[in-house]
Amino acid sequence: MDTGLEQKTAAYLTHELRAPLTAIRCALELIEEESQALGPDARTCLGVAMRNAERLKGLIDDILDLSKIQAGRMQLFPVPADPAAIVKEAVESLQPWAKKRGIRLDAEAAEGCPEVSAEPRRVVQVLTNLISNAIKFTPKGGSVVVRAEAGRRDDAGYAVFSVKDTGPGIPEEDQGRLFRFFCQAGSAGQRAEGTGLGLALSRSLVEIQGGTMHLESRLGEGSTFSFTLPVHLPVLEKDAASGKALEGKLI
Repeated sequence: MDTGLEQKTAAYLTHELRAPLTAIRCALELIEEESQALGPDARTCLGVAMRNAERLKGLIDDILDLSKIQAGRMQLFPVPADPAAIVKEAVESLQPWAKKRGIRLDAEAAEGCPEVSAEPRRVVQVLTNLISNAIKFTPKGGSVVVRAEAGRRDDAGYAVFSVKDTGPGIPEEDQGRLFRFFCQAGSAGQRAEGTGLGLALSRSLVEIQGGTMHLESRLGEGSTFSFTLPVHLPVLEKDAASGKALEGKLI
């Protein structure tokens, strides 16, 4: 099949899937409002249905983003953004899940961390993907630390975001392919639920905004995923005011 046709088909299908999924989620939310009238088994089933609806929504969004990146139609609009606020938003959204799994999730922002030039919603998306993976693979009693700080040396002129976990670590032979689409680390029995889209999309979103993504991991010592974003420069304000977009295509 022609690549362009594949991309149009993916975009069409994801669009068509959104409408029925939205209806399902609205119905579940209405039921949730009356959940006190349900028995324990029914409430458990409702919770499972809502979690899977959210998972399906995330998958649809990922496929749509993938089709845009592959077609070179992904546009991001950078603005001055506070790294501390971005880290806080991402951590707060996943704090309940981390607590449920018995994992400590902390947000840290170094003093004097400069504003970045980025689209905040997309940076939160990247961090959410990284934190979600860290929580999935970190055992009960472990910890995940999300940090933002000013870059030094080779990273001067950038802010550095990092997600460090105390999980099992990633085998060296798997690290190189983790950022490919539809790839996951470990054997089939060790892999967490997922499509293998999150890390590849995250890397692409970072690179489109002028940054890079890195991984440091050793077996038995946990993993640290980090990425850079350029520091906001006042001379670029005229570009932001004009609505100038960053565009990127996956190679």
